[in-house]
Amino acid sequence: MKVKTTVILFGVFVILLLFVYLFEGPLSEKSRKKSAEAPYLFPAFDKAVAAKIEVKGPARTVTLEKNEEGWLIAETDGFSADPQAVNNALTTIAGFVGDTIASKNPEKQDIFEVTPAKGTEVKVSALDRTILAHFYLGKTAADFFSTYLRREGSDKVLQVGSVTSIFDKTIKDWRDKTILAFSPDTLTQLTLKTVDAEISMERDEKGEWRITRPVNAPAQKEVLATMVKILSSLQALDFAEGYDLTPYGLDLPRLTATLILRDQEEKRLLIGKMDEEKSQYYAKNQAKKTIFLIGRYQFDTLNKTLEDIREKEEADKPATAEEESGSSIVPGEGEQPAQKDG
Repeated sequence: MKVKTTVILFGVFVILLLFVYLFEGPLSEKSRKKSAEAPYLFPAFDKAVAAKIEVKGPARTVTLEKNEEGWLIAETDGFSADPQAVNNALTTIAGFVGDTIASKNPEKQDIFEVTPAKGTEVKVSALDRTILAHFYLGKTAADFFSTYLRREGSDKVLQVGSVTSIFDKTIKDWRDKTILAFSPDTLTQLTLKTVDAEISMERDEKGEWRITRPVNAPAQKEVLATMVKILSSLQALDFAEGYDLTPYGLDLPRLTATLILRDQEEKRLLIGKMDEEKSQYYAKNQAKKTIFLIGRYQFDTLNKTLEDIREKEEADKPATAEEESGSSIVPGEGEQPAQKDG
């Protein structure tokens, strides 16, 4: 009985807390009206001008720098930063307002953990080293939905949204996990090749996919739609430690996917062996240096046999010589298309 009563009381507490958040927190009408009237904390901040982001916390220091190719993580082997993570950080800074003041007493800064020793220091500068924003993030506020913040040079401790996770990230969290990215409707040709089988497919003007090799047959719409969706926004779960292809089975890939887009741009995805401990597969965009890890679901979605892809209602028809010569990839000398070894 006591356990049941405790659970009920806890549920009531959570509901009350939710009501407080909705009607008194940052989502309330009062809060929105107040925010609209309040001045921005960094009124001259322009995220387009930002060229360097320094994040220094008690546990780690990460520096992001912008060049012609995009954002990179400094003091690494040229790791690319996640554009979305960088944009979220800069957009958050641009939206800071100084409407909720928790304290003006400098002696209480340690309590709120908005000091260099205890807080997370964030500094954003332009290419000419002009400081665009400089502040300290402290501990989570008593409402559990906001964070204490102090602007450098100010004694005011402000209460802003829960933003610590946006800035206080590990290098791995800041890294760009994009393996492939393109608009799904621009993919016109797809070839899947294993050690002993190769399947080529093309999409016609109506958007219908058809197998062109080793047989001439329509492809299953659902299977191809899922494949294209996975490929068009393929994200990594983790990263390999090195760049040598051999240890990860990428010198002799388990699966190679070659994609031809509408503008004739070619992309090639290599998938190697499985990391047994993580149950994830090593993968590489041939145009990128980084070796990634993808999930088992992504691999299984792409690793299909001819029977998995072919429309079941229609019998096989051998590809004509004309269709064979029009395929995007021609087998190398001595290669014999064959069924994939299951």
